[in-house]
Amino acid sequence: MAGTKIKLKDQLGRVVRVGGGANGATVGKDLRWPDGSLVKVSDIRNPSTDTGSTSGMAATVWKLIREVPANIQKLAKLAGAGFTTRGPDGEWYQRSIEAGEGIDVVDGDGVAGNPTIGLADLPDAGGGALLKIVRDAKGRVSGTSDPTTDDLPEGAVNLYFTDERAAAAAPVQSVNGKTVDVVLAASDVGAIAVTGTTNLSSSVNIYGQLSNDSIITISGGGSGSSTTGANMQFAGTSHPTAPGRMRISSGTGADVEIGLPTGQALRPTTDNSRSLGAAANRWSVVYAGTGTINTSDAREKTPVHPLTAAEIAAAIELGNEIGVYQWLAMIADKGEAGARLHIGMTVQRAISIMESHGLDPMRYGFICYDEWPEQPEVIEERRLGRCVLSEDPEVTIYEGVEESMADSADVDPPLLWIYERTEQVVSQEYRPAGDRYSFRMDELLAFIARGFAHRLTSIEQRLAAAGL
Repeated sequence: MAGTKIKLKDQLGRVVRVGGGANGATVGKDLRWPDGSLVKVSDIRNPSTDTGSTSGMAATVWKLIREVPANIQKLAKLAGAGFTTRGPDGEWYQRSIEAGEGIDVVDGDGVAGNPTIGLADLPDAGGGALLKIVRDAKGRVSGTSDPTTDDLPEGAVNLYFTDERAAAAAPVQSVNGKTVDVVLAASDVGAIAVTGTTNLSSSVNIYGQLSNDSIITISGGGSGSSTTGANMQFAGTSHPTAPGRMRISSGTGADVEIGLPTGQALRPTTDNSRSLGAAANRWSVVYAGTGTINTSDAREKTPVHPLTAAEIAAAIELGNEIGVYQWLAMIADKGEAGARLHIGMTVQRAISIMESHGLDPMRYGFICYDEWPEQPEVIEERRLGRCVLSEDPEVTIYEGVEESMADSADVDPPLLWIYERTEQVVSQEYRPAGDRYSFRMDELLAFIARGFAHRLTSIEQRLAAAGL
């Protein structure tokens, strides 16, 4: 090869000029070893056929030159866009960066530019404990704290209740100076219990909007039964057992008191349209400082005409019927010797006397007759148990009480209520259908007095005629 030039072409068509000359000639003009010395032709040998040394940089350079065409051919066979990588088996593969769960990748094949990798946006799935949270731009929770409305502006969206707004919504409903708003709708089922052991420093107003077959009970004794404490009931007009009834009752042996300021009166809402008591629900005794006042205004009556002869005769006979009697119920309760004696007569005897004189007794206001239908028994169930210390259930504080007692007890920690039994309470006793006769005694006595006056007048006239 001395003194000649050799043209060598690789598979890419490039010409490699090899300078001629002695064994020390260089290959090209700038092929150098890592130490800066020129590569000699003698250094470039085929390790597989040359019997010379196969060690050192000569073998390495030859290996690289020999493998370049094969690798370029393999790369050329790859199709599509992406990155190339060489596997441990010496083969070349096409790869691209793909997005994974929660990871976003832009330009993963590198065609349009450098790939970018970032976290995907995290949607709010809701649920979990009630917390105030802070999220970053990627939707990740970066902080939590207890919920509050202090930093929420009031408006059409944030309709939370401040003390001022609650007071404006219910200005007259107050318990211990705090506003209370209780609204019952027609669809509400169940009961509302307002319990507590502290005194109420203000009034409590409860407004009910219930269906006509419902009933509201306000109880100070933990139950709607009159045997357990004071309570008040309001029934709808279509209630099956107590239509339109308002009832005030108290526990056994207790009085119902109505306190009124001086100069104020307990009165019906409309004039001369309601009775106090009923034939089947009578007051046993009426205590009063003075007698009853009955209207007797001439402007509200027809002219008063004299009694007829039949009426005077009946009045005289009725006066002769006045006698002594005892109530059978009192004899059964106290015995005949203990039952008190009363003065009067029976209505049935008065009716018989009136009819004997050709008079219709039911035309006269001093004779009354009333009847009433059967009243069914109403039974309510009460769940009773005991209140114990929550920290030591073996210590019982209250026995035979309802669950509301545990909530109303002013202790910390709250009491624990343990169910023991269900008790049936009669809130309305059974009453059979019946009827009863009665007198308006003031009118009866006035009728009899007119008979006495007639007799006295007759006696005085006869005496005067006799000159006595």
